[in-house]
Amino acid sequence: MKPVNEAGNGARNRRALVSASVLVLVIYFAVTAFHSLNAYFTQDDGGNLLNMHKYWERSLLDVLGSAVCVVTGAYRPLGGVYYFVLYKLAGFNPLPFRAVCLALMLANVLLAFALMRRLSGSLAAGLFGAVVITNHPADLELLYSSGTIYDILCFLFYFLAVRCYFVWRQEGQMAGATALSWRQLAVILVLTGCALDSKEMAMTLPAALLLLELVYFSPSSWSWRATARFAVHQGRGVLATTALVVPTIAVKVLTRNPLSNDSAYGAHSVRATVESMRTYQHFLLYNLVSPHGLSTLGLVAIWTAMGVAAFALRSRAMKFGLGFLVVSMMPICLISRWAGYELYIPLMGWALYAGCLFQWLCDGLVRSLGLVRFDTAVRFAAFVAAAALIANTHATILAGSSPPLRNNQNDNRRLIDRLRRVHPQLPRGSRLLLVDDPLQSGFEFLFLARLAYADPTLAVDRIKMMHQPPSPSELSRYDLVLAGGWDLHDVESRF
Repeated sequence: MKPVNEAGNGARNRRALVSASVLVLVIYFAVTAFHSLNAYFTQDDGGNLLNMHKYWERSLLDVLGSAVCVVTGAYRPLGGVYYFVLYKLAGFNPLPFRAVCLALMLANVLLAFALMRRLSGSLAAGLFGAVVITNHPADLELLYSSGTIYDILCFLFYFLAVRCYFVWRQEGQMAGATALSWRQLAVILVLTGCALDSKEMAMTLPAALLLLELVYFSPSSWSWRATARFAVHQGRGVLATTALVVPTIAVKVLTRNPLSNDSAYGAHSVRATVESMRTYQHFLLYNLVSPHGLSTLGLVAIWTAMGVAAFALRSRAMKFGLGFLVVSMMPICLISRWAGYELYIPLMGWALYAGCLFQWLCDGLVRSLGLVRFDTAVRFAAFVAAAALIANTHATILAGSSPPLRNNQNDNRRLIDRLRRVHPQLPRGSRLLLVDDPLQSGFEFLFLARLAYADPTLAVDRIKMMHQPPSPSELSRYDLVLAGGWDLHDVESRF
């Protein structure tokens, strides 16, 4: 047994290392994400407030009621709470929206670090995994669009549920318990409900809990009696969360709701699903495998190699990371729309696996070079080098991908600001015609104009989006005709 003073010093050193790791992650995130505070509203923001949550038709109480109900066809109620509260408090000011999103993303980074450290039993693996997650190229739209609040909130509650479950199961196992207490189970169900209220991705949460049980707490035998005991006791949390997830997703699929109008959530072929898997996995590898993408054979080879390595190294964390990556990727591959931010939750499995692999490589480096006496220095140098490479890769990819999105937002900001300077107020239900605006075609300007004037009845037509210019008689239907490109001066006013 170690002397009391030595044990106390070891505990203090561990706390100091954890505190230093948290500080590193906070600084890294703040430095690399700060610029996205200046991001503007997007078409998703306008569409979410106007069409999905129906801000002018529903109240905050309605949205809260849907969130409490959980099993509802309402569109992602917790996201609705975010929009209702901030639009009521801040109005047409994007800064508070972005500040809340970035604060939640930072909380998610720290939560990911805590969870991966617990799952791997290694501070280095948890820290490296957190670096992989922080501002990954998949986070591009998370950084620049408040319309991804659903993914951000889902991540938070999803992994809070996973971490609470894992910690309580570990503590229970040490105390001889084989299942969660009813109070703990109630907390897990509340967190699951919050995750489901945020986004449908939470449907994989029962599978994640089952993976935890199978990988970390599997029974010594799989006889009929042992399997039944496993299902009733250890599987209690899985069964309870499944009982909440199944009706919630059934309502989303079988009833008429805002998602019903999105063709991307329609039927999806097996071939398209596999193609999505290849695309997402290639993206996780920074598109470096091949300029032509990842083949099906390549996908199978990568996942097989990861599985073989996990079992060969007897790493439970690597097994869980790979299993979670595949399971959590399934729902997004059933959607016929590819978006990097959809990887936000599956990225946890990938980062956990990468962190554990990094830890194993460091162990091998120290042993093979006979540098046991310099263990700490070697690991620190390896971490700095690997983390710098990852951070530089992320920054390079984001720098190349973000300009089109940022330029589009700046263009919308410029034209909306000009419109509000020319006409600080507009009568409700006004009809506007833009003759020669320089924006790309789409309904983003319409949504933003409606938010800017807090008028969902405002109508905006753009000649570039019309089959033919309006005739002189048709012009009389407009209250304002605006021209001049970026200047937007009145051609004709009827007020």
